[in-house]
Amino acid sequence: MRTGRIIRSDSGFYYVLSDGLLFECKLRGKQKAVKGKGYPGDVVHFNILEADKGIIEKIDDKRTFLVRPPIANGDQLYIVMSIALPELDYNLLDRLILLGKWSKLSVGLILNKKDEEKKGFLVSVRESYKNADIRLFPASAMSGEGIEIIKRSLDSKLTILAGPSGVGKSSILIALDSALVLKTGLLGEKINRGRHTTRVSEFYQVGNGLIADTPGFSRLELPTIDKQELPALYNEFVPFKGDCQFLSCLHHKEKKCGVKKAVEEGLIDEGRYKRYLYFLEELTEREERRYK
Repeated sequence: MRTGRIIRSDSGFYYVLSDGLLFECKLRGKQKAVKGKGYPGDVVHFNILEADKGIIEKIDDKRTFLVRPPIANGDQLYIVMSIALPELDYNLLDRLILLGKWSKLSVGLILNKKDEEKKGFLVSVRESYKNADIRLFPASAMSGEGIEIIKRSLDSKLTILAGPSGVGKSSILIALDSALVLKTGLLGEKINRGRHTTRVSEFYQVGNGLIADTPGFSRLELPTIDKQELPALYNEFVPFKGDCQFLSCLHHKEKKCGVKKAVEEGLIDEGRYKRYLYFLEELTEREERRYK
């Protein structure tokens, strides 16, 4: 029996990378009953049926799991946004940051199209997220600026690229390794469709790491976070929680709240805090509907 990693799943077929070789596999019936299905990133054990085809006998337990896009065993989530067009969607960005942190992944933000930056934009983003515990990568897939720094950060990691359509996720991927143009057919799809569209999540080898390109989206529902968990996902709140009257403080309507005071004093970004309140309300309404 061989061991490998699912790098792509599509219509019931699982493409498994094992010792540099790619196998097209299906799940044995008992695995469907026990595990449901496999996801990109899953470590699997399979038997070869013929040449490059196999049957998956066992799926290992997942270290981490990202709900959307559904990917197993990731180490870091790199959110790709644009410095130019489409304009940066702060609501979607903060949702993705929450999703990554809730999934126990390290989070990075790649700001593509740096060559089109308007004066002061990067400074503003850095200021807003300076205490959010995310790594910022200003870059340009077009000019190559910042690409080498991103590439070094991928070493020995499973990295997931996520973000809305049109921000250049696939362009960043090709900038990281130009050989992927031939390996993935991205250029061909780009010519035929006008703009490359990723249909399913797929991992590619870049240096000693694996990086997943994922379908773009413009809306994201928060995962099943308990509203009491939400404050802990905001790193910038941590230094001020000790000044709250209650350990269970949600930093909203409580009278004595260290986080609210820090916002008033400009120590926590006001925009981040306002979006936090919006998400808190969203989770509260969801819980109320659940228990009606």
